[in-house]
Amino acid sequence: MFWFVIALGVGYGAVYNFLPASFPAFTRQFNCSLAQLGQIQLLFFLSSLGFSLVGGSIVALLGLKRSAILSFAIAAGALLLIAESRYFVLVLIGSASFGFAISAMVVIDSSIVSGHFSQRRQSVFLITGLSDAGGSMIGPAMLGWWLANSMRWGLSWRVGYFAAAADMAALIVWALFVRSSAMRGERSGRDAAGQKASSHTREILASGALYVAVVLGFCHGLAQAGMLSFVGQLYIIKLHVDAAHAAYFLSGNAAGILSGRLLFGWITAHWKIPELVVISICAAAETAAFLGAILSSSYLVGLGMFVIAGIFVSTIGPSLNSYLGGKFAKGTATAFSLFAGLSNLGAAFGPFIIGVIGTDLGVGRGILFAPAFSTLLSAMALLWFLRERARSGTVEVSVSLLPG
Repeated sequence: MFWFVIALGVGYGAVYNFLPASFPAFTRQFNCSLAQLGQIQLLFFLSSLGFSLVGGSIVALLGLKRSAILSFAIAAGALLLIAESRYFVLVLIGSASFGFAISAMVVIDSSIVSGHFSQRRQSVFLITGLSDAGGSMIGPAMLGWWLANSMRWGLSWRVGYFAAAADMAALIVWALFVRSSAMRGERSGRDAAGQKASSHTREILASGALYVAVVLGFCHGLAQAGMLSFVGQLYIIKLHVDAAHAAYFLSGNAAGILSGRLLFGWITAHWKIPELVVISICAAAETAAFLGAILSSSYLVGLGMFVIAGIFVSTIGPSLNSYLGGKFAKGTATAFSLFAGLSNLGAAFGPFIIGVIGTDLGVGRGILFAPAFSTLLSAMALLWFLRERARSGTVEVSVSLLPG
């Protein structure tokens, strides 16, 4: 199961940022505006909201293995649709389908880790997160290199998407060799699975912890997706770099995430630090690095700042997953499905808002929304941690006053 989780992380990590890395090709092929590019990311992340409504029931009904195979197949089909697109609307449809499949993969990955490593969730989430960070570092760099050189060789940018579809096919083959009994959450009957998922959904929706995680995830998604989507475009316009150099920002950020998860995985394995404290500190550092990347007039300095941003970004997603897993020991697939869909609204609207503002006022102004929301994320995480600690202290005092 460990090696399957690693393969899953590398597989979806390698293709996760294919869409923003392809913006130069889409602009050239379809004559897209910044607002239209924002629509691609809007649909990619908005589709996860659809998955949140049905994801828990699907995983409970099919089991983790069958759900994984289905998500890989949908992702492969979406990538092939984009590769064969001759009209921009087909790219939008493919982006929505691709986002739905990626959301399923993230939920399945989180459910496996939470179920098998419940006692060391925080550190294991960070350690296994190295695999998708590694994939995210390699995938955009390879695609950017291909986009920059394919025209020179008289070849099509679409070949990169055929290669990504082959990546998904390889994951299907891998999943077929995983024993069903090795995965927790295999189906136990249609009616029982449906009733169980429904009961978990009602319980989870009644908890305030879900909504806290969703709001924090919204701010995180808006900041991170907004920067990833348009920092390359910012430097294309500001310093006239090519598609490969623009894609290197995505790979550099992923390299920072890889380094950060190594570092913070070691730290959290040795010291127990509350998830909300980690989120608050790292979001504040992320804000400073984002601003450095936006304001820099040097490509190398901007790239370096974006790598540093990745180091601190690396802890936020795993810490949110760990926080959520700690609150919901039962129904983790349902909790992660709801969280993925609702929190990804930030990742959906962030690129869209920046794209619309960038079309009218310039991408340099629009992209400032990203560090603004990472600042909000830091403040909210700290305030909620203080509130939870205060409530916990009240409970301990009340218990100590009981007779005996």
